[in-house]
Amino acid sequence: MKKILALTMAAVMALTVGCSSGTKEGTATTAAPAFPGTKVVNLIVPYSAGGSSDVGARVLQPYLEKALGTTVNVVNLPGASGWVGWEKLLSEKADGYNVSMVNLPTIFSGYLDKSLGRSKSIADFHMLANHVSDFSVLAINKDEKRFTDIKSFIEYAKTNEVTISTSGAGTDDDILLNKIKAAMDLKITAVPMSGASEAFAAVLGGHVDAFAGNVGDVLTPMENKEIITLAVFAEERSDLIPEVPTWNESGLGKEVTNSSDRGFGVKAGTPDDVVAALAKAFETAITDAEQVNKMAELGLEVNFMNSKDAAAYVVDQEKVMIDMAETMGWK
Repeated sequence: MKKILALTMAAVMALTVGCSSGTKEGTATTAAPAFPGTKVVNLIVPYSAGGSSDVGARVLQPYLEKALGTTVNVVNLPGASGWVGWEKLLSEKADGYNVSMVNLPTIFSGYLDKSLGRSKSIADFHMLANHVSDFSVLAINKDEKRFTDIKSFIEYAKTNEVTISTSGAGTDDDILLNKIKAAMDLKITAVPMSGASEAFAAVLGGHVDAFAGNVGDVLTPMENKEIITLAVFAEERSDLIPEVPTWNESGLGKEVTNSSDRGFGVKAGTPDDVVAALAKAFETAITDAEQVNKMAELGLEVNFMNSKDAAAYVVDQEKVMIDMAETMGWK
């Protein structure tokens, strides 16, 4: 009886050890869930809620959630021309669970202007995609008589002072006017406001001669016949306002293109597999036809670039801004 009991106990112990070994082996070989799993991904918008950057991110949000298979939480962190949000991203772990909108060319002024004392730069980001290119425009009040198209505007500004409202110093609108000055000898003076709405109100009220903004700013006012848009600063005419010629079509000076580009990036050093998963999800979301149409209805033109192309574009645009540093008054 003792012998049988001993054999039975031995068998039980062997089975227990075998099961334990199997459990440990199974645990050791079970792969971690693929990114992002069920964790929330934070999408930082470095501007206030309700602005065009925020609106674009929120249109994209559900498509991105579907592509990632998890919740995407839009977080507005405005301040310091976007750098409150960007510095928040760069203070977090490089694990892909924090993604930020990256706005060009505004991000460059935050560190190319050495007086701001900022050590971080675009090199601290890994681009995932470009979402929107909101091309720059010049517009005038519908009742303007001195000039009615881009050619007559240029001819007038050669000998007469022209004031142009912008959304602020160092913005893409401000950069546009500096590009125009570098391209042609025109008597134009920037009048920086606290935002696009105030800048637009200035031209409607007759307080300035023209308005520098973006396609998204003029779509509805054009439909309401409040303004005349003289030119769009793109390589080709915008699909959203195809009746408006490009600046380059004037043939009167050096070619000028300018836009407010909105892409997305993560902190440099994020693992390659995580970057790949995010980049694929952004491509799926951004190129979704329904999403593209919704953006167009809001006056926002989707201009998708994948991770590689977006990164190359950022480098090229940074070079342009470095060359303009003196013109912009950055020290």
